[in-house]
Amino acid sequence: MEASQAAPPRRFDHLREHSVGLPEVLFQSITHMAPGAAVAFSILVAVQFAGPALPLAVLFALIACTLVANSIGQLAKQMPSAGGLYTYMSRALGKRAGFLTGWAFLLFEPMIAPLLFLIFAWATEDVVKNDLDANIGWWPWVLVAAAIVFVLTYRDVRLSTRAGVLLGIFEIAVFAALAIWMILSNAEHLGLAAFDPTNAEAGTFNGIFKGMVFTVLAFIGFEAAAPLGEEARHPRWTVPRAVVLSAVGIGIFYVLCAYAWVYGAGFNSFVEQATGNANPWRALATVFWGSGWVLIFFAIINSAIANANAGVNAGTRVIYAMARNGVLPQIFARTHPRFRTPHVAIVLNVVGGAIVALLLGWKWGPILAFTIIATAITIVVIVIYMTVCLGSIIYYWTQKREEFNVWLHGVFPVLGAVAFAFPLYYQYNPLPDYPIRYANWAAIGWIVLGVLVLIWAERTRPEALEGADRIYVEDETVAPPPAAAPAPAAR
Repeated sequence: MEASQAAPPRRFDHLREHSVGLPEVLFQSITHMAPGAAVAFSILVAVQFAGPALPLAVLFALIACTLVANSIGQLAKQMPSAGGLYTYMSRALGKRAGFLTGWAFLLFEPMIAPLLFLIFAWATEDVVKNDLDANIGWWPWVLVAAAIVFVLTYRDVRLSTRAGVLLGIFEIAVFAALAIWMILSNAEHLGLAAFDPTNAEAGTFNGIFKGMVFTVLAFIGFEAAAPLGEEARHPRWTVPRAVVLSAVGIGIFYVLCAYAWVYGAGFNSFVEQATGNANPWRALATVFWGSGWVLIFFAIINSAIANANAGVNAGTRVIYAMARNGVLPQIFARTHPRFRTPHVAIVLNVVGGAIVALLLGWKWGPILAFTIIATAITIVVIVIYMTVCLGSIIYYWTQKREEFNVWLHGVFPVLGAVAFAFPLYYQYNPLPDYPIRYANWAAIGWIVLGVLVLIWAERTRPEALEGADRIYVEDETVAPPPAAAPAPAAR
């Protein structure tokens, strides 16, 4: 073990270390991406910009996110830590960059829960109101979603991650089945026009790259396996694979669904169908499956719960890691004596998330509130992804030169950073209308505030910035888990 990786002498509350395997870690990332809810709502927001060229915007996002996933995976195999990207950037670029990465996480990761509480509430209210003729509003469903997520995340990481596996498989299976059904039903109308950028609704470049911003939103979460670095078994092997496999696998699923959606709705009437229905995938399911639309509804609310569950898991581990290092109040570094979860951070995330969802939903309604939150966190995440690409290059060039690979640690990270520069530029030029524009300013404001807090911390509490690059719990081995021994023969 390297001297820089030695655990600090002071005591700290431990998570349930080395307790979950590749399936749970993989679906931590997959369910954080919320495949069902992402197809139905995150990618939906991109339609107004990309139009029937939506599959192309999704494909660009897939390529960009796969390049970033490579950089995250390359760093994850060196640093198993609950701090995730916070720890990676602290070691790669220094304590200041690490702090600012952690600060950015404090905006985007805890906001995943309210984002999905709003989706759960919107989808459920739509069905209860229109199919059960009971108008009880959307806000009680925010509380229902928050209660379910709290139970899953508070008790045990094994409970929440195993629930993620089951929930993730269900939503992917349902949406993929409907997508394939629509493609087969419209085989004679299929073509490559959906990959022609000139068909973008808001112009060739503006439409594709602005649409890409919201398709990136659908990918956010492939890095969510990283904060399970201390709870995963063989994290140097498990976490990198989970990050890359989730980005590639779910990205292909998104392209399939986007393509099926365009031709299932009709190429020329796609934008009207997508923007003219409160829940366009439910409308598609009604056309192609009749009463089978119920499966899509359950897949969407299932996806919302699974994503919020994974978001709380990831966000609270980063909060725990930052508190353990003294950056945040020590109370957030406490773990439950029985469940070994960061329970104080979980309470803050779930309760705070419910309050944010209720307040913004009350002000602007669930869907517009969702769009505002989504815009702010996507901008911040794009900045984080570009920083991670830079960090990957510098880390391997300066600290792991003997392992430096031109493609993995040079070409791919550069291409990843460049790929994300375009949607970031088009998110600010031209600026979106209000109230969505508030999100653009909120993203900048949060980063600027982080710089000011960093300056204050360096002057008043410099010790709080130390230790962010420590590996507190070392992996037992870098090798993959051994195959199970055969059972002894019965006598």
